[in-house]
Amino acid sequence: MNIKQAVFSVLTNWNNFSGRACRSEFWFFSLSASIVSVIITIVEISTGMFNFEKNEIAILSTIFSLLIFVPSISVTSRRLQDRGWSGWWQLSYLTIVGIPVIIVLTMLPAKEDENKWGRNPLLDL
Repeated sequence: MNIKQAVFSVLTNWNNFSGRACRSEFWFFSLSASIVSVIITIVEISTGMFNFEKNEIAILSTIFSLLIFVPSISVTSRRLQDRGWSGWWQLSYLTIVGIPVIIVLTMLPAKEDENKWGRNPLLDL
């Protein structure tokens, strides 16, 4: 899966919390969201829309973050399910220890060809 396919897949499956997502889908989407976020931040700073001294809210960055919030949770849920873990493990973000745990789990390969969340997405390609 390339970066364009990954972003398209995540944005079209924004409300799908069941099933599985391969590593490339998750990480290409994360990479593209990070790049777009950096570009938006640079535009906001260079145009004066955001001022560090006044601690203003960066409106474009906030809108972008809100737009990708649900798709990000969805793809992370499907990625964890690909590994064999429930998507509810994302609640561990609420603890400081949970953040690196989820990052490591999303880096690991799929555990089985088929699990209770469906068939391995890489086998369908």
